[in-house]
Amino acid sequence: MTRSEVRSEVRSEVRIDALATRGAPDCPAIVVPGGETLTYGELDRAATRFARGLVAGGAVAGQRLVLANANTPGFFVALFGAARAGLVAVPLDPGLAAAELRTVLAHARPHAVVVDARSTPVFEPLGAPLCGVDATEATTEATTEATTEATTEATTGARADEAPPHRGDHPALILYTSGTTGTPRGAVHTHAGVLHKVEAIRAHFALGTTDRALCMLPTHFGHGLVCTCLTTLHAGSALVLCRPFDAQLLPRVFALAEDHGATTFSTVPTIVRLLVRNQAVRRTRGRLRYVTCASAPLHAEEVDAFEARFGVPLLNCYGLTEAGTWSAMSPLDPARDRRSVGIAAGCTFRAVSAAGEPLATGEVGELEVAGPSVMRGYDGDPDATARTLRDGWLATGDLGRIDAAGRVFLAGRSKELIIRAGANIYPAEIEGVLLRHPAVAEAYVVGLDHALLGEQVAACIVCKDGCTASDAELIQHCRTALAPYKCPETIRFTSAVPKTSRGKVSRASLAALFR
Repeated sequence: MTRSEVRSEVRSEVRIDALATRGAPDCPAIVVPGGETLTYGELDRAATRFARGLVAGGAVAGQRLVLANANTPGFFVALFGAARAGLVAVPLDPGLAAAELRTVLAHARPHAVVVDARSTPVFEPLGAPLCGVDATEATTEATTEATTEATTEATTGARADEAPPHRGDHPALILYTSGTTGTPRGAVHTHAGVLHKVEAIRAHFALGTTDRALCMLPTHFGHGLVCTCLTTLHAGSALVLCRPFDAQLLPRVFALAEDHGATTFSTVPTIVRLLVRNQAVRRTRGRLRYVTCASAPLHAEEVDAFEARFGVPLLNCYGLTEAGTWSAMSPLDPARDRRSVGIAAGCTFRAVSAAGEPLATGEVGELEVAGPSVMRGYDGDPDATARTLRDGWLATGDLGRIDAAGRVFLAGRSKELIIRAGANIYPAEIEGVLLRHPAVAEAYVVGLDHALLGEQVAACIVCKDGCTASDAELIQHCRTALAPYKCPETIRFTSAVPKTSRGKVSRASLAALFR
């Protein structure tokens, strides 16, 4: 290897586009069930062509490129091509309302929006320049009506990954948080931060080239993108890429995993509950080593139910968009404490009081995280950044504790904390008790305004198919395990609860059910 080749390799290893070359060139990188397969060599070359097209079209290092073609091979071509051209990728959910998309586009100020057949009709009326990508090796290029000729000319030029002088501490991704309906908040993550995170996840689960991951989560947010997809590519293994939250996929998810030799897949609690409740789902023999779950609280009883039904370990994980995704991960150990979301990986946790003082081991407070993968800040919002990043620590907004063994336990969101007559009540504790009732499939606890007590405890319940329960029965069930002041005073039954596009429960919508 020449000296210039060494310099080039070192430079590329601190950029996320290095992940396009982690596997052997002829080995599959991305496999679409019933569709195309992209090898690592093809992915690498396609990303370079795409980067050339961006540069030829006038893109300048540091500009943003919105990716609205989630869960396609072209998404990763555009992601890695943007990195090679020095652009910052902004994955975006095309399922947002038009007003939300306009707000985010105005905030992100992208050079262009990468679209596919599904998202083109959504973005055409919004006025932003659109950009297409064909993931086939022979034709991949970044094309807009204004840049097609320049792109064609540029495909014979110098390698795009040799041009932009950007380093590992330069921004690679802007991941928008769930709350895009108000002031948008884009968490800025560097190349080095993302690479540190995917290595921490890979090492924790001992992923290697013989593993294969099935992705059925959206690639426009951190759980699906970083924890599943980029970690898989970092391991040099194959990513089996499906459409997100596909209801038709769920009954055959285990069969699909077996057909493609998947050793793992990741979920959210909503998927876990649907799998457990759907009697048509059958676990087939295959190579699955474990399944992970994150993005919302998952109770120990639900872990037990999943493992008893399907015979595969379900590992609870915890992270935030601002922390670069998963920061705590459960070990692949049958003796693990299923109430915990795991131990810190590649970062450090602590719990602090309302005054910001570190708490003793085992005390409940707001969790804070520090480490190389924590965001640089919110894009263009120094005030929100200052409120969230405090002396090198990221305030998560989640309540929890860390025990002497370093295990992290969640107690709920700080803004979900219920204060009844001055006593702190954690919804997660009550939900766990409710889920132990044989008729309860889902349980969500919220605080309702009360003129005398300040707040009172209310629970929203989804019963298992064919099962019923009364509010008096469930309240009495809670009283066998909880102090009286913690028990629900009001219960509402419903066939389904409102959830966001990411599978999270909308607590505000739940409270509205009681009005």
